[in-house]
Amino acid sequence: MIRTVRLMLVVAAITAGSCLIARAAPREPARQLPPATGPAAQASVSRRVRILDFTHLAGATAIVFRYTPLAPGAACQAEIVPAGAWLKIHGVFSNLPAASRLGPQDLTYTLWQVTPDGRTTNLGEIEVTGSDGEIHTKSRAHRFGLIVTAEPYFAVSQPSFAVAFEADVVPDTAVSAPLTQVTCELLQAPIGSKVLAKSALDPKATDEPLLFEEARRALAVARASGAAEYAPQTLETAGQTLQVAEKLLAQHAKPADVHDAALEAVLIAEDARVLAVARKSRAQASPVVQDPAH
Repeated sequence: MIRTVRLMLVVAAITAGSCLIARAAPREPARQLPPATGPAAQASVSRRVRILDFTHLAGATAIVFRYTPLAPGAACQAEIVPAGAWLKIHGVFSNLPAASRLGPQDLTYTLWQVTPDGRTTNLGEIEVTGSDGEIHTKSRAHRFGLIVTAEPYFAVSQPSFAVAFEADVVPDTAVSAPLTQVTCELLQAPIGSKVLAKSALDPKATDEPLLFEEARRALAVARASGAAEYAPQTLETAGQTLQVAEKLLAQHAKPADVHDAALEAVLIAEDARVLAVARKSRAQASPVVQDPAH
């Protein structure tokens, strides 16, 4: 669902010709969406994931992320910190390969929560500098697994098969011991992979924050998914928000404002894609019956 307050600020900035955008409030973990069904469904593959239990966690505890064959030699440790009803997750990565090495259409890494019933929730993007990365996010759940996948943009609503890391307990610790393993579904091809198969970073845009290219890719995928027909207003808002981000960057606005505008463009573009896929699926499932007389 579109974030109404911040979108009003974006639209106001566009209408008034202003170069300012309100700083986005800290974002809640991304929404959890059911898998697509019907004509819009994408092929998936199953993966077994460890579930860790933090139900009785009294203080901060460390976990590790085991790298997979897709990211040999990379490393990550994370700290889980109780914070009221939430658990804060602080992860630090090193020796990360470029996401594009895991898939030609991939630009970034995303952290996913896997629940005991196998559902996945996007917890946010790994912020990468060089070959190092970090993430600061949170979860309301207290029993979950964590995986990191390579994706074409951070806001994707379903994880791809390109799993780089999976969370595990620190050796020789009893806290947050794995209870079991569950099966979750991963997309056999990342969202928008056909559209983005020939995508490459524009050498002229290397000075831009990566979020700008993520926004452009999210917009391209939304258009290819039928958003111009099935979610035109949301698609238009995503494009306008990216224009605001580009204007802010060109006018050397505060980096935080540039970042937040580009981030919103990615989120809204993915909203447009999700809306378009759902509406198109419903339309195909319930075609309009034509009057035989016409």
